[in-house]
Amino acid sequence: MRQVTGVITRRFEGFFEILQLSSPTKTPFPNLRRLNWRTYPSLLRFLHLFLSPRTIAFSVSVYPDASFDPNTMERDCLAETVAGLPTSLREFTLCVHPARLGSEELKEEVLNTIQRCGQTLKHLEIDVELSDVTIHNVMRLPNLGSWRISRSSLPPTFAGSPGTTTYLPALHSLALSVMDTCDWIAFLASSRPTVNGLRSTLTELNLSGHHAANPTLIAQICAFKNLTRLDVGWSCPEDECAFALTDDDLSHLSLALPRLEWLMLGHQCDKNTCQATFRSLLFLSARCPKLAFLSIHFNTVRIARDIESLFETGDPGVKELRDSPTRCQIGTLSVFKTPLPLGGSDELDVVKRGFLNVFPQLREIARRYGRAWQSLTEALRK
Repeated sequence: MRQVTGVITRRFEGFFEILQLSSPTKTPFPNLRRLNWRTYPSLLRFLHLFLSPRTIAFSVSVYPDASFDPNTMERDCLAETVAGLPTSLREFTLCVHPARLGSEELKEEVLNTIQRCGQTLKHLEIDVELSDVTIHNVMRLPNLGSWRISRSSLPPTFAGSPGTTTYLPALHSLALSVMDTCDWIAFLASSRPTVNGLRSTLTELNLSGHHAANPTLIAQICAFKNLTRLDVGWSCPEDECAFALTDDDLSHLSLALPRLEWLMLGHQCDKNTCQATFRSLLFLSARCPKLAFLSIHFNTVRIARDIESLFETGDPGVKELRDSPTRCQIGTLSVFKTPLPLGGSDELDVVKRGFLNVFPQLREIARRYGRAWQSLTEALRK
């Protein structure tokens, strides 16, 4: 057996007991390469049975059940298992809930594993608060290609010292699930020699919805010129629209990141107060021809008039984009809760014409609700 994947529940407990008794001194699965467990703390004592000297991928997510007791020794079993991971490990994923299950012993063994497997690690996702020392070690991993940062703040020493070591030389995918996302981005997008290489190597960035897409954050992200995927999955609060980007901001983004294939700048709300307009859709479609998914706020209060002005404008920059044949191939556009006020069939024809100019392949509007959007979808398909 080379791979074990699944949700491990108590119905396996009897089998594990027999397995442990039958193989007290050797691993039952000497050829196991990949382990992917989702389980309860009470079953962690069996985890070591599934390690082998040939393991290259270790992914364990621990969630409490009704019998969870934080005072038991179960969490130490996890630390002991991590301590036994082989030096050939390439993928290391560890998610522990609740956070208090992540003991100091476990955090120490995570650091030891990162140091021990430093030459081979290519993917790292540790949902346990890491010490500054551990983060420093991660930043020096020569072959790390993918990293999800959770619960760990940017060490203050990074911001204060120019340094000489090149950090994360092979990183192409980064996910930030932390409250100080802006501090991390400001550091990683800076011109410091230690991180300057990231501007060309990073292709995927996921900010996990912890911050709204504001002009400062987007301007910093634009330093990563080769991004193909940008995800800022923010949802506006109930009482206001938090989307602060303008047409100028999105024009700058489209110029800075022409290789984008996936752009998620938040779920659209129903307030219809944002400053971005239909014009931003043109900027992104014409300048990011590989774009296959798009989700941004755009104001639709005067959408028919905005589209008419787009066709009538004498602005040479806008006119060049409008008349250019270069467009992305989006077939379905997400608008979520965006309202669509239309004054009749004439305005529907104008809006249809505008959308087909910007998205020639568009045939579907993905929305939460709205009869007007349904009418537009039907018109697009004719």
